[in-house]
Amino acid sequence: MAARKNTDTNTSDKKILLRIMARAFSESDRLKPILRKGKKEKRLMLMAEYAYDLALKFDGVFLSDDKSTAIVYWQKSYYKRSFLDHVKYAVMFLRTIKLGKLLETAAREKLVKSYRPDLDDYIYVWLLGKDPESKSIQGLADVRDHLNLLSRDLEIPILIETTVEKLLKLYRFVGFESYHQFFDKTIGMPVYYLRKDPPSGDKSDQNTED
Repeated sequence: MAARKNTDTNTSDKKILLRIMARAFSESDRLKPILRKGKKEKRLMLMAEYAYDLALKFDGVFLSDDKSTAIVYWQKSYYKRSFLDHVKYAVMFLRTIKLGKLLETAAREKLVKSYRPDLDDYIYVWLLGKDPESKSIQGLADVRDHLNLLSRDLEIPILIETTVEKLLKLYRFVGFESYHQFFDKTIGMPVYYLRKDPPSGDKSDQNTED
């Protein structure tokens, strides 16, 4: 396995990353029903800050050279949250998510996770976001190259999920292929599962679509 290198971003890049991440969260159909009303931009930024800090801890933040596209991810074997991480999550949850939605949200996330392939290790892309004002595809190309390096060097699959159908073309552009889909009754829409295997990856254990 290739050596891991700490991700580092300057203050300017962090602001750009947080803005892209908050925008991506705002487009999530899984979040819309549970986000607390009022101060939407502030709540989305709180979620982005939590995700950024946690992913940075696990070397999982990447911003394209043209500052237009970002991904946040973690590697299963490295993703060990501390007690403080759980406290920060609880604080973020209480400030952003409707009261009474904790059990429903936990059950939904457990269900979504249950359809992922049972692998010893993988990279999970938590978020892929693009600045809507950027018309260039260079940022997506940078993300694709970064994911290609991860897939090749770590020799493990990369997984991502979305409920936004229009994003499927974007994900496929950066190298993902669909491996499963199910209809989430709690939000009334399908969840799409995509996977990117390393060059010599074996796809025999992929799930079939419902």
